[in-house]
Amino acid sequence: MDWLCIDFLNSDWRDSRGSGRRENRLAKQEWLERFLRKYDLHAPLPIDEASAAALLHMREYMRGLLEQVVRGEVLRQEDLEELNQTLAKAPFYVRVITADKESGYQQEMVSTASGWELVMARIAASFAELLLPAHVQRVKICDNEDCRWVFYDESRNRVRRWCDDKMCGNLMKVRRFRERQKEKK
Repeated sequence: MDWLCIDFLNSDWRDSRGSGRRENRLAKQEWLERFLRKYDLHAPLPIDEASAAALLHMREYMRGLLEQVVRGEVLRQEDLEELNQTLAKAPFYVRVITADKESGYQQEMVSTASGWELVMARIAASFAELLLPAHVQRVKICDNEDCRWVFYDESRNRVRRWCDDKMCGNLMKVRRFRERQKEKK
């Protein structure tokens, strides 16, 4: 399941193998182009400094909120104020359109705002949806301290601990095994 806000949060890439390498993908033109295209968003590229700074701030703010939620903390209304302000800058509404006979009708999001302001509002709306009771318990942060990737746990019993069992899961199991072997010596 793809989530606009999760992909946005994961633009702060970290090397899960422990090298300490990090990459701010918001600063990469190619990443931004793919991101906008994937979610059918439109904003001028290259991104201007003010918009880049606003996106970076938004990512850090949302990451902080998400970490609180994952720890089981309840967000206060004051914590959500910045999110609500972002949503208010680019209000949008749903418009019903005719597609074709087979598809019937579809919905499209319409806003008077445009550019990065609208992109940020759409990210904020995705994040707001993620906070709904149907989804919030499925949002996780990878247990690999070197990774910390945000993911949506689609497992039936919601017990996934790693973003990817084959990568981070195996890596963490090997690390634990090696620690036990050291303790035996």
